[in-house]
Amino acid sequence: MGRNRLDLPGNQGRRVIRGGGEGLEYSGPGNRTAMVLVGIAFLVVPLAIIARGYLPPDDVMRHAAFAMTGRAWGDVIVGRPEALFDTSPGWHLFLRAVHRVTGWGPEGLATFSILELALLFMLSGLPLVRRWESWAAALGLLFLTDGVLIQRITLGRPFVLTSVTVMVLLGASRSRDAGSFGRRHAVWLCLAALSTWIHGSWYLMLMAPGILALSGRGREALRMAAALAAGVLLGACLTGHPWGYLAGHIGHLRATLGQTTDPRDLVMELNPGRQSLWPLALVLAAGGCALARTRNLRLLREPALLLGLLTWFLGYARVWRFYMDFSFPLLALWMAWALDEALEGLPWRWAQALAACAILLAGTLPDRHGRWSVNGARGGLDARSPAQASLLPDPGGILYSNSMYVFYQTFYLNPEGRWRYILAYEPGMMRGEDLAVYQALMRGEDPGKAVLPWVARMTPRDRMILDVRTSRQPSVPGLVWAHAGGGRWSGRLPPGAS
Repeated sequence: MGRNRLDLPGNQGRRVIRGGGEGLEYSGPGNRTAMVLVGIAFLVVPLAIIARGYLPPDDVMRHAAFAMTGRAWGDVIVGRPEALFDTSPGWHLFLRAVHRVTGWGPEGLATFSILELALLFMLSGLPLVRRWESWAAALGLLFLTDGVLIQRITLGRPFVLTSVTVMVLLGASRSRDAGSFGRRHAVWLCLAALSTWIHGSWYLMLMAPGILALSGRGREALRMAAALAAGVLLGACLTGHPWGYLAGHIGHLRATLGQTTDPRDLVMELNPGRQSLWPLALVLAAGGCALARTRNLRLLREPALLLGLLTWFLGYARVWRFYMDFSFPLLALWMAWALDEALEGLPWRWAQALAACAILLAGTLPDRHGRWSVNGARGGLDARSPAQASLLPDPGGILYSNSMYVFYQTFYLNPEGRWRYILAYEPGMMRGEDLAVYQALMRGEDPGKAVLPWVARMTPRDRMILDVRTSRQPSVPGLVWAHAGGGRWSGRLPPGAS
């Protein structure tokens, strides 16, 4: 098919129709204005959120703190030896480099992580769509219907790179231009290597070639799988112990999901999501509008849609993380493609971009239920404070606790604290006898009886911080208690005990 050119009102440019069904391109002031507006909106979102003092109370804190130390996880956590390997070595090396260059402490590194990864996610969809405003509108509409989605990509955690990798793999597969295969192959390999080295969880990327195979595109699936395999191996080699690293992630997954049958022992994202139906309905409505206008049935056969729907159901029935980390970006991308089709040929593109930016800002900036007022470090104990230092372990001691938030806060505020944590960021890392105590506490058993195995092992250097969420101190025999703020109490052996 040759190129057809015609003027578009409001764009003051021309439309170029490419062959191969790839769609339309625009040039002129309208296009440039739309791109500028969307780019500004994407920059404003994370900056405005960070300006409110937002700090998620979970893994961004431990990543920032770990980057400040030269220790291994075995020097920080008491756990099973096979579980105490660094699952995100590339990310920690990167944050350490940022720390050396800037001198930032944990607070600066956490802020940088939130900003950088949120921008990475939002900007990664732009090369995959014809209209930047379509991607902005799709994200904004989904953020409006499910506020947890914008919170997810602003957690400052490197899983964002794996989410982006799967989205880019299937987004790029929409183009079947044979001449671009070499470039795409190289991009696939590099993304797989970076994702493996920075985040790990390399097995999740296999969903992309898997869905291509199920879509009847077996040859492309094999090519993608080969590129991913090479990239995963390269990323693992960057760690210096490739086979142990790859096997360690499988072992880590089995330990996290296989040691317990009680959902209360798992972090929230590993439980079934039971998410709202509204985002899914909105995506399908946008697709319906596009089909009614263009009758392009190929849109329904896109692997991104198929995997987006599959991971939506997996998130609903099994593990919520499938919905937030994979279904959401894939369905958002497909929705943007549908909006590309639905908006085709409409005038005043700058006005469409302005409306898309307004939707994006409306879905992200309001502080619904105090979501951006959260500061995960608030209420934590800081050993630099003379009044709080005695509530924390002495050098060489162990901090026993029933709360992962105690670990996040304490490690974040005391990255150089020379003690170890019995409970860290996943209960599955705990030794069997310690996990049994934790599970007893999660079942609501009397702390005075449940923690006795811990009390029997404590030394004068150790502390036990229990989050009982009441003003009454725990009735645990053999320990002297001091209030540690809120519903937390810090216990230690009496003076003279050994």
